[in-house]
Amino acid sequence: MKLTLLEILRCPESGHHLALADRTDDARGARGSREDIDIESGTLQCEGCGARYPIIRSIPRFVDAGNYSQSFGYQWTKFSRTQLDENLGVPLSAERFRTETGWSASLAGERILEAGSGMGRFTRCAAATGAEVFTFDYSQAIEANYSNNKHLPNVNFLQADICRPPFAPDTFDKVFCFGVLQHTPDPRRSFDSLLALTKINGEFVSDIYRRSWKTMFWGQYYLRVITKRIPPEKLFPIVERYFSVVHAMTGLLLPINSHFSKLVSLMLGTADYRGLYPIRAETMREWCLLDTFDKLSPAYDNPQSVADVTEWFAGSPVSRFVVRPGYNGIEIHVRR
Repeated sequence: MKLTLLEILRCPESGHHLALADRTDDARGARGSREDIDIESGTLQCEGCGARYPIIRSIPRFVDAGNYSQSFGYQWTKFSRTQLDENLGVPLSAERFRTETGWSASLAGERILEAGSGMGRFTRCAAATGAEVFTFDYSQAIEANYSNNKHLPNVNFLQADICRPPFAPDTFDKVFCFGVLQHTPDPRRSFDSLLALTKINGEFVSDIYRRSWKTMFWGQYYLRVITKRIPPEKLFPIVERYFSVVHAMTGLLLPINSHFSKLVSLMLGTADYRGLYPIRAETMREWCLLDTFDKLSPAYDNPQSVADVTEWFAGSPVSRFVVRPGYNGIEIHVRR
């Protein structure tokens, strides 16, 4: 944890400032300046209510290890580099970040918050703008993000709850949240929590799975009645065997009719991106397996309709918002 992070951290219980105790440091840079100090371990204590939060392996922790996001911690530890652009061989994350946010490539001097980082595929995209980036995840996936991106000097890592974030309101110039809201117990509450962290005139971009008549035919929602109840380490080998059978079967259909092949995959609850991108066959299979597990393992999967999300803004004081079909189902763009 960078020492400068203390300037904006707040107790998620009381909102008061946090003080540092019992610290162990590691110098990041030769000068040993305040910005170069990495606090490897210690405790953050609230100056108001006295609550204490540990710093473990350089990451401040504001949640208990056991929570509803355990499946994500498992999958991003197991597939910690699968979706990185350099592994896929195509700039999918960079293109999605640029297209979905619409933000400038140069944001030096601004603060960006990433909510629900996973293993950090978009963290490095945000960091490339030159902004100071604050990235958190509810699960142990933050460990994979730290491993992948700790070399970036303008990134700060935390483990925190999207509905109880350790920041004061109106803190960030820009906030983004990709692939996360539908996997929280209450997507609207999660959305409102992040919107409150966005500065007045700041921008918030998010997405969420789209609910429509088509989702009635997606196999994942029928399989999940059972699979979401199975611990991730026990579920994964089951999913892997099931995926292998379906992937082989739809592979036979692929040369005949690729659209039908992908439709069958959806109806059977698996992911299949073959033919969409110039990616090595082995890597493509790993990515499809990862996303199949991602469909079946989360504790929550709450897709929304465009009308549902639009209703979130009823009576809201935001200056501008756009809700439209896009990446991951629905894109949400807000200027507060």
